[in-house]
Amino acid sequence: MSELKSQTIKGVFWSFLEKFGSQFILLISQVILARLLEPEDFGLIGMLAIFIGVSQAFIDSGFDNALIQKKDVNQTDYSTVFYFNIAIGFVLYFLLFAAAPYIADFFHQPLLIDLTRVVCLVLAVNSFGLIHLVKFKIEMNFKSIAQVVVIANFLSAFVGIGMALLNFGVWALAGQIIGIYFFRTVLFWIKSSWRPSFIFSIQSFKQLFRFGSKLLLSGIISQTFENIYLMVIGRMFSASALGFYTQAKKLQQVPVTTLAQVVGNVTFPAFSKIQDDNEKLKQGFRKLIKLLVFINFPLMLGLAVVAKPLLVLILGAKWLPSVPYFQLLCIAGMIYTLHASNLNILKVKGRSDLFLYLEIVKKSIVILAIIIGLNWGIMGLVIGQICTSFISFFINAFFTGKLIAYTIPNQLNDISQTFLISLLMVAFMMTGWLINNEILSLSYQILVGIGSYLLLAIATKQEALTDGLLILKEVIPLRRWKNIKY
Repeated sequence: MSELKSQTIKGVFWSFLEKFGSQFILLISQVILARLLEPEDFGLIGMLAIFIGVSQAFIDSGFDNALIQKKDVNQTDYSTVFYFNIAIGFVLYFLLFAAAPYIADFFHQPLLIDLTRVVCLVLAVNSFGLIHLVKFKIEMNFKSIAQVVVIANFLSAFVGIGMALLNFGVWALAGQIIGIYFFRTVLFWIKSSWRPSFIFSIQSFKQLFRFGSKLLLSGIISQTFENIYLMVIGRMFSASALGFYTQAKKLQQVPVTTLAQVVGNVTFPAFSKIQDDNEKLKQGFRKLIKLLVFINFPLMLGLAVVAKPLLVLILGAKWLPSVPYFQLLCIAGMIYTLHASNLNILKVKGRSDLFLYLEIVKKSIVILAIIIGLNWGIMGLVIGQICTSFISFFINAFFTGKLIAYTIPNQLNDISQTFLISLLMVAFMMTGWLINNEILSLSYQILVGIGSYLLLAIATKQEALTDGLLILKEVIPLRRWKNIKY
């Protein structure tokens, strides 16, 4: 096995452990906090998401991807971006500090003045550790990233839960958010030997900005529209309604973002190393797509089936209004990893100009979906997300076909069989709806879902199943693997 392939597989393993471990810790903490706090508290924090997300995109400025994509990155490049990140982080914090009263007035929530000024401290704190993270990615040292992120999330969960038990209310959520970025930054500095030099190169800045500027605009657009639903719901509906939607979105994002970020973080530097070999890139991407849908399709459809007993069990009955949002968001989540991975190919090929253009086109469609969806309330907005997810996939996949000759029909053909066996799995799981006891019904559906899907995958000889076993064999070299025939 080639060194790059081995590094990539191990990177996927450690990146998965990082995302799964951190998301699992966050999920457990959110479950506990959901029982200690009220939906309004989650709604208030949700109102700030768009401001933090867009500001973070400014701090990244596309330079993280520019550094990864550059073939001969050096200490001058790292130091230049480091100081730029810090400067932007503090500037944005002070701007949001000043804008806090206007944000509170927009949402008709006076408490947002103090919340904005405290929570947005993460922008300044996080800017100090971004280059350490980028260096680890370039070195494909995902093991160190996993250790830092999991420990930071664990410590911040203690902060949040502790504050909730002491009746700090919404401030418990604020404390957890700040804790995540504070602990991450400190641990990155401890874990990494890299230190900035006292240098800022205008030439280096211009060179990196040439690629990164397009991704900066794309990132700002992406973050704005990723959180625009929170802003619209927070403005048009109550804090409680936003809280129900926010909780559904968070739960849906646990598996979706874990999978998408694991794949994106590892394959971008790996594919960038073979960006000039279209055939090798196509074959690698094709295997990736098959593996993605093999995991994501049954997971999302399965979660939609068990949504009601699952949410009642982990969050409590007061969160029942989140169930229909969660079910529909799971349908949208089926497609998210596909269109995100196709978009990644544009970055690999250095087409940040096309990346930006597509973001503008797709977000124009999102605006139209919001305008139409608002006529049917929050449910209309969520259904609009499903529509835009499918449209985004077809747009991104079209250009993947142009760049590496992996066309939309090719991709649909590769994922069709997995989609069909996932639907069969759902049919088997739905028999559990006949069981009156919710815990028994949930247990039955999970066991039947996993069992039927694996049997169907074996019966149809799914290539992704074989690839998955090979990945496990690479990262966990146990003697008994040699007895398994693929």
